[in-house]
Amino acid sequence: MKISFLMMLLLVVSVGNAATTDTLGNPRFDDFYTVKEQVVKSQDTTNSINPVDMAHSMWSDVESFYEISAKIYSLVEFDYHKEKYGDVTEPYNRQKHFGGWLNDHRDDNCYNTRAKVLIRDSSVPVSFRSNGCAVSSGKWADPYGARDYTSAADIQIDHFVPLKNAYISGAYKWNREKRCLYGNFLGNDFHLLAVYGKENSSKSDKTPEGYMPPNRAYQCQYLAQWLKIKLIWSLGLTPPEKDTVVELVRDNHCDLNQFAFSAQELAQQRRFIADNMNLCQ
Repeated sequence: MKISFLMMLLLVVSVGNAATTDTLGNPRFDDFYTVKEQVVKSQDTTNSINPVDMAHSMWSDVESFYEISAKIYSLVEFDYHKEKYGDVTEPYNRQKHFGGWLNDHRDDNCYNTRAKVLIRDSSVPVSFRSNGCAVSSGKWADPYGARDYTSAADIQIDHFVPLKNAYISGAYKWNREKRCLYGNFLGNDFHLLAVYGKENSSKSDKTPEGYMPPNRAYQCQYLAQWLKIKLIWSLGLTPPEKDTVVELVRDNHCDLNQFAFSAQELAQQRRFIADNMNLCQ
């Protein structure tokens, strides 16, 4: 009886600490993290082992950081928020909340966002279908599987931080214009990526907890880009998501210089967002 009671007690404790899933199918937590927006001092980080410990030792001397000419953020430093995560009142719906690919009304061509990413990421000039707008062929190096593809039919455009994850982790608070911009954002070369369709389907809306690219040479870059997007758009990370990212950075022996993001670049990204809020009007 004592053993049975102890097992029941442990089960109750473990359930109480676990994430819950609401009726909309979204994970809910009582707390979450964001990438810390604190300017820190850049130092050499090539011998990093533990990313969190190294981050503290790298940038512990911040007394005069306002005088530093090259200001950076550490992507492996986090702020803790004792607030609800995933507490959305409306189920995620891509078309309703983010819309589809847009043809920017401000330019003079017929390329939508998908076509523009295919053109940008192809290593050779692309060919078009008869309408002159949709891309038919090119050469794309899929970073997830480390293979090349020449048919656009094999390629999907991956929202690096998936739309559903963005919605649950903060975008549900935005207006539709900002969510639409997120879905069509071309302010950098990693927010949207041309990748092999089947691999993108395997990723789906998973965080690094549930998916990492099979190309191990790309995994550190993958984690850095994940955190950059979370920082740029002020999106949250669940406790297991944050812990998994930190663990993967350590286990892959990632160079922490990849996880230094300049204050200037962050400002440029957010300026691009502000300047393009009329994209979806």
